[in-house]
Amino acid sequence: MTQLAHTDGVAIAYDRLAPYYDDFTAGYAHEAWIAAVEHRALGLGLRGRRALDIACGTGKSTTPLVARGYSVLSCDISPGMVREAQRKSPARADAFLVADMRELPPLGEFDLVLCVDDALNYVLVEEELDSTFAGVADVLSDAGIFVFDLNSLATYRNAFSQAMVRECEDLYFVWRGEESATVGPGDTAAATVEVFVERGDGLWERRSSRHVQRHHPPALVHAALVSAGLECCAVLGQLPGAQFEDHGDEDRHSKLVYFARTATPDPAQRG
Repeated sequence: MTQLAHTDGVAIAYDRLAPYYDDFTAGYAHEAWIAAVEHRALGLGLRGRRALDIACGTGKSTTPLVARGYSVLSCDISPGMVREAQRKSPARADAFLVADMRELPPLGEFDLVLCVDDALNYVLVEEELDSTFAGVADVLSDAGIFVFDLNSLATYRNAFSQAMVRECEDLYFVWRGEESATVGPGDTAAATVEVFVERGDGLWERRSSRHVQRHHPPALVHAALVSAGLECCAVLGQLPGAQFEDHGDEDRHSKLVYFARTATPDPAQRG
């Protein structure tokens, strides 16, 4: 684990949210999402059962991969999130580790690499997006598939400009978007998540974490993939309920889901 992982604001934000993350994301359809991802990836040539789940959080994306027969290594920048994942899956605790995706350590070779739940939107600097993709390229097998999602402009112009409250048993979640509806391509956006926890004595404890993200325009994403020696083979649009549509639309879909692989050499350059 690098010093960067200790001091990064993303790690701090998710350390604070970690004990409540599963409740906060209770409506996320990870099982259906992973099934849809695998179906598309197989159609694009995925072979093999070795998977790397980058920014795994508490393991909600890892668990469906394991259930589908993959050998999975999972990492996250937040020690708190990794501890929660290990607590939930004690038999696989050693398969969860703390690592910064911008500086991936040597982890082996993988046939399927995931980085989902808008984790890449927390990368705010173009050079760090380049280094992240370069790290993925280093661990992706020759026939492997890299899958990642990015929040769309529609998400930043809607969810990040609103306030929402949700009750979950003895918890209240408050989402406070800090932006206007004019977020543009490449802009940053921020929101605060507040968790109110009932202490049992009639009082409530408040936990707060601030989340800063950046919208990544498709042209920039494609250029970063090419720079890392990867090629984009599909960009899908995501709708609620883990539904995918061909041809992602920034104004219609909540996320764009990218599928990439090692770039095929130009036939003209082959010996």
